[in-house]
Amino acid sequence: MKAGRAVKTASLLALLLVAGCSGGGGEPAQPEAAPPFADCAAVTTPPAGSGAAAATAGDAQPLPDVALPCFTGGETVSVRAIRGPAIVNLWGSWCPPCRDELPAFQRFADRAAGKVTVIGVDTRDDRSAATSLATDAGLTYPNLYDPSEQLRIKLRVTALPATLFVDREGRVRHLYNSTALDDATLATLAARHLGVTLP
Repeated sequence: MKAGRAVKTASLLALLLVAGCSGGGGEPAQPEAAPPFADCAAVTTPPAGSGAAAATAGDAQPLPDVALPCFTGGETVSVRAIRGPAIVNLWGSWCPPCRDELPAFQRFADRAAGKVTVIGVDTRDDRSAATSLATDAGLTYPNLYDPSEQLRIKLRVTALPATLFVDREGRVRHLYNSTALDDATLATLAARHLGVTLP
């Protein structure tokens, strides 16, 4: 009886020692990288230089009634309160066509500053993977975070990427849900559905 108890005690001590050695000792945990995105403070205000740009074609539907946190933290944004001209792009780091088109959205955001607001919605994604991709791609426009795919579900789209062209009243003038967008197609759709032409 005593011998059995001694063996159990010795086994327990050995397990505790092993557990103590494998508990992440050595290097301290690295802080998570800060996302490169802008904050979301201005996404519900029409761009200052957008003038009287209006939609030129297509039916209009209100944006879905969904509230999402800004990727950079802080405020929660009511998607329905977004005011355009705006382009809202649903993407994820796990989605190859999303990865392909993200640089075109950044270039468009740079060219359209003050005329069109570009907003990303990181969807069903891991924050660190999204931050890493955004940093590598040089993305700086505001992004919302939607890990549970609330917006995609409300829009009834089954695959990403998906891009919304939103007018000054917050109405969706066009939903693009096909192949990855390139610079020329993005500019053409903005002109057609938002009435915004860039040089």
